[in-house]
Amino acid sequence: MEKGWFMKTKVFFEEFKGNKMFAVWEVDDQGNKVGDYPLFSLGSKKAIALSNHLEEFKDFANTARATFKQKGK
Repeated sequence: MEKGWFMKTKVFFEEFKGNKMFAVWEVDDQGNKVGDYPLFSLGSKKAIALSNHLEEFKDFANTARATFKQKGK
């Protein structure tokens, strides 16, 4: 499945209250952030926890992607 079929996204490394964050934003065709908040963001603890379960996360995302495509979204 192609990357970014649903919406264009981009990772930004940001800071929140002095802590480094991994944030995924929806972006326009020029790569500019869309909206006031990221789609999601993770700090170090959550990023480490997620990295321990990448295969499960990919399976979840692939299931979600298939569901969206079936519904015509």
